[in-house]
Amino acid sequence: MKLLARIASTVCLGSMAHGAVCADEDSKLARLREEITALIGPATCANLVNCRVAALGIDACGGPLEYVAYSWLSTEKTALETKIAEYNFVQEDAQKKGPAAGACVTKPEPVATCVNRRCVVKP
Repeated sequence: MKLLARIASTVCLGSMAHGAVCADEDSKLARLREEITALIGPATCANLVNCRVAALGIDACGGPLEYVAYSWLSTEKTALETKIAEYNFVQEDAQKKGPAAGACVTKPEPVATCVNRRCVVKP
């Protein structure tokens, strides 16, 4: 619960006591997605052993919206996991405010591979 409280407090761009207003969910998600991309960086690898996959976002059925590949050699895993949790929190909150979802489809978790010295999600 402390993590969620911390995430919720970082979502706003300032303190409500100081009159700052929270940005809309789309801009928050875009900013967080950019931060996740920056944390992942070039995702360099020597071989596929260096690559990992992380689930990003939460679809209406509870599964991930997408997967991102990262390199455990060059990515700070704890920072990435924290930023993904923050993204998922904002995305799920925005989703609750939207229309109900249709039929649920379970997506298989992909694997990461090393292509041209970069970790990528294998289709």
